[in-house]
Amino acid sequence: MGNGIENPGYVAFVDALIAGRLSLGQTLKQEELCAILGISLSPMRETTTLLEAEGLITVRRRIGITIFYPDVKFVGNTFQFRGMLEREGLAKFARTVDKAWVARARAEHEAIIAYVEEVADPAVYRDPVRQLEWMFHNTFIAAFENNQIEVIYGRLHQKMFLLRLVNPEAVGPANTVQSMREHLAVIDALGRRDTQGAIEALDKHLQGVLHRVLTT
Repeated sequence: MGNGIENPGYVAFVDALIAGRLSLGQTLKQEELCAILGISLSPMRETTTLLEAEGLITVRRRIGITIFYPDVKFVGNTFQFRGMLEREGLAKFARTVDKAWVARARAEHEAIIAYVEEVADPAVYRDPVRQLEWMFHNTFIAAFENNQIEVIYGRLHQKMFLLRLVNPEAVGPANTVQSMREHLAVIDALGRRDTQGAIEALDKHLQGVLHRVLTT
């Protein structure tokens, strides 16, 4: 069975939620989910097993498949787990980070901030922002050089992105720019070889994202 984000059905499920073809808290029949995801019944069974194990759906006989709707505890636990992994990974990455990475990361973030401010449409900037967020955060996870951690984090990152669907304003232009500026604070600290400052900036960023998801 394909693992996490490598499973085509898992990827299709996440993409359908992000695109609005599925909704958090929605209940539907397996056949309906197959049609939306564009997969047949056999691989759908594999996908539902994985999604249920990840806590993204609940399968109930005679009722159907219910997509998760995150409560405050689920959100808090997800952020806590993410923070534990990223802080440790960041500390490892800080030992070897070079000026070229700092310069490249800064340039990419400045470019995406300008792009978001220009287009001001989440549907347009969503994918490039998502790609940059993955590059930035996964850099710290890659520092572990541990495939099992990378697989776990890949699934966790997908959940983090889905949590923002609870509050569309969390990914609006102003909040997206704020999030990218918080990334820049981490990058700047790494450029100064200030590991503790980078960790504190990362904590501030994660707390900011959590606040925006829950309260914006």
